Amino acid sequence: MLIDSHCHLNSLSKLTREDVISSSKGKCRFIDSSIDLNSSKVSLETSSQNDFVYSALGFHPFSGKSFSQEVVREYEKLLNQNKKIVAIGEIGLDYKADSSVEMQEDILSTFIKLAKNRDLPIMIHNRWQDGKILDILDNFYSNYERIVFHCFSSGPDFLAKIIERKGFVSFSLNILRKKEEITQSLANCPRSNLLLETDSPYMRLSGKPSTPLDINKTYKVAAEIKGISEEELEEAVSLNAEKLFPEIFRG
Repeated sequence: MLIDSHCHLNSLSKLTREDVISSSKGKCRFIDSSIDLNSSKVSLETSSQNDFVYSALGFHPFSGKSFSQEVVREYEKLLNQNKKIVAIGEIGLDYKADSSVEMQEDILSTFIKLAKNRDLPIMIHNRWQDGKILDILDNFYSNYERIVFHCFSSGPDFLAKIIERKGFVSFSLNILRKKEEITQSLANCPRSNLLLETDSPYMRLSGKPSTPLDINKTYKVAAEIKGISEEELEEAVSLNAEKLFPEIFRG
């Protein structure tokens, strides 16, 4: 069973979403990550109708200008009402966002508090100075056992700091590009800290949007880079996913 630890079914067209779901029954489990309030609602609708789809409720840095305390209250309602929410994410920092780093940090802190109040893991989006995100997380966590750095695209030095804190690192379809820095990080990542994802549809393949059905490509290339069989890799990723998201194995 392949696990896509971070995809965006909620960002696909309804037709594509239905095709992915019908094509993946019995083959995959998906954690559907949202980027704002509307996509969170779409995700919950999808996960409530499909036993192999689970939701991570997030608020992407690009959504910063729509943030308000009313939005926070709406997220609290969703968290109180739905049992298929397995994480908070994606949340984080991005230098391309149309909001200040101070505002992004405030939003990130708000959602970290939501996660901690409900003992949920978080999925981190980081496109900023690596030290900044660590400083913020270190204010809330004594270790990173409940933190996933999704779509990891940094080098081995940053990876080592995450592993030292017992965090998890999720590699996406970007490993197909064979960028040396990312490839070396994946090679260095201990199996016990590793997750895999598509980040579909935002991670593109040959210039076209990907779908969660492309998760097999992530596994194939990751196994080659780590020099292990796909079966060994699948087992390792499943063990890690079960630690973080035990709900997805109870059905």
